[in-house]
Amino acid sequence: MRVSRPVGDPEFGRVQPCECQRVEQEALTAARLQRLSNLGPLSDARLSEEEASGEVASSACRFADAPDDEPGWLLLTGSAGSGRTRLSAEMANRRIADGRSALYFVAADLLDRLRAAMNASSGGDFSYALLFEHVRDAPFLILDDLDCVSPTDWAREKLFQLLNHRRNSGRRSVLVTESAGLSGIGLQSFLTLDVVKLELGGESSGSKYREFGGMTKEVLSQYTFDSFREQGLGGRQDAENLPRAKSAVKEWTEQPAGWLTLIGGTGVGKTHLAAAAANDRLANGDSVCFAVIPELLDALRGSYRDEGEASFEATFAWLKDVDVLVLDDLGAHQATEWANEKLYQLCASRYLRRLPTLITTNVAPESLDPRLASRLLDSQRGTVLFVKAKDYRTDQPAMVVNPQVRRPRRRG
Repeated sequence: MRVSRPVGDPEFGRVQPCECQRVEQEALTAARLQRLSNLGPLSDARLSEEEASGEVASSACRFADAPDDEPGWLLLTGSAGSGRTRLSAEMANRRIADGRSALYFVAADLLDRLRAAMNASSGGDFSYALLFEHVRDAPFLILDDLDCVSPTDWAREKLFQLLNHRRNSGRRSVLVTESAGLSGIGLQSFLTLDVVKLELGGESSGSKYREFGGMTKEVLSQYTFDSFREQGLGGRQDAENLPRAKSAVKEWTEQPAGWLTLIGGTGVGKTHLAAAAANDRLANGDSVCFAVIPELLDALRGSYRDEGEASFEATFAWLKDVDVLVLDDLGAHQATEWANEKLYQLCASRYLRRLPTLITTNVAPESLDPRLASRLLDSQRGTVLFVKAKDYRTDQPAMVVNPQVRRPRRRG
């Protein structure tokens, strides 16, 4: 359409989109920015007006709203459960709603993706270079759980290179941590006087919930039994026992006893069901840990250097005693002698005491450490459920499974 303007007006004779086209283009732009943001399940996380009006939240929102050419860094701290990840998502989502880009990463996940890109069999260097450049030059970057990465020399080096470039080039950055100190990973020098520091209050739930691998409390809340798709991807004919799997996990969750092991192909919904169980037990007051096995092992290795609450001994003791432990993706780890030994020690301790433990795996039990496999298959101590369905994400056929289920008797 053409807008009527007098001769000499800069807009005279210029074709402009109609209102419906403009709205459609804005929606397409927002969808593209949302895909690039890496927010995942946090894409819909927004604060209520009352929550956004709080002193810390309103300051964080003003920081997000500031122009991209205005240099600035923000350090957002708060104990586990204080809402720091949710506030981070609000900052990113409000920028996207305004048509501006935002990039969100859990620091450990970013490092894992960089490692994977470097180790790719073909085109690895190029993929790594593209990913690093994408994060390094993002106009607005949020790095969550920065103080929870394993403090290896490689991790320190990559984070230093990333943050140093962003500091020198004036890129707006948000660092999200539990405490205000980054000396443990060698990044304290970036917390200069010009960094805006905001601290969220709220009672810590650190003793109630811990995660290894990115299943934060905010992300966990997105997974419920009600949102689980019993029909799978291709309909009920392609989801032979998803309703049965949901029912079995839900029944176990109501009164968790012994072990529950979900075996099935990639993408059939095992992690969703495990997260829903963890979410439910946390709401019922249990202490819960959701651990992706490779991430858990990395954290345990890194904790050898720590002292106090983050030390290996303290972390391992907590894992042995937590009310409900979810071990996601068993078998995806590198089966070194050390890894097998630590997993055996952890599982043996919980097995002997019949502590509720939910395990997911996409490998056959006989492919695991025999000591673990024998405990997984012990029908006196736990339940084994074979899940059959098409992959939620890729529409690949289901793996062949045996859907037999046996439950242990609850004692005490």
